[in-house]
Amino acid sequence: MIDNYFKRYVIIPLICYCLFIHHHTVSAHEGHDHSHEAIITIGKKTFVHLQSVLSAYLDVYHQLVVKKEMDGISDLAQKLSDAAWQGIRTEPVGPGRHMMQHIQEGAEWLSKANNTDEAQGAFLSITHALIPFFKTWPNQLQRNELKMYRCEGGHSWLQQKNTSPVCPCASNGSPVCLDVEEVNVRSQ
Repeated sequence: MIDNYFKRYVIIPLICYCLFIHHHTVSAHEGHDHSHEAIITIGKKTFVHLQSVLSAYLDVYHQLVVKKEMDGISDLAQKLSDAAWQGIRTEPVGPGRHMMQHIQEGAEWLSKANNTDEAQGAFLSITHALIPFFKTWPNQLQRNELKMYRCEGGHSWLQQKNTSPVCPCASNGSPVCLDVEEVNVRSQ
């Protein structure tokens, strides 16, 4: 009698709840380690906006590092800000929303940058907001065809997988950015 009650009124609702939670969050990494304090998860709706953030982020990287131009940065900053704002609106309070808020703040800073140094600082602030997500879900680097790099000066950034690594701060002639290594983020 108790076993039947337990199965019917405890186990079945628990299974339904777990399926509901799995359906409404991004399954970015199977079997992840729960020992980390700040695991960043985002909902599927927010994940779409994260894709837009990453696209604009890579365009900013290309403009600042490859082309070494400020032209178009304010437009790209607006795209970043809009995507992050949409992510803030779709993500409930928690680490995912916090990440999107920091991206949006960095995008605002980027939109006001008057020179390359200010743009690099804003870009790095956006990077600092994004990196914890990819450290939590390293498989997302592969899914988004990205690699994470770090220079000897301590700067980290994300870059497209098929391009040669160049530190976003190297354009100012800083010799500490010449030694670049890929950050090997292991799956949990």
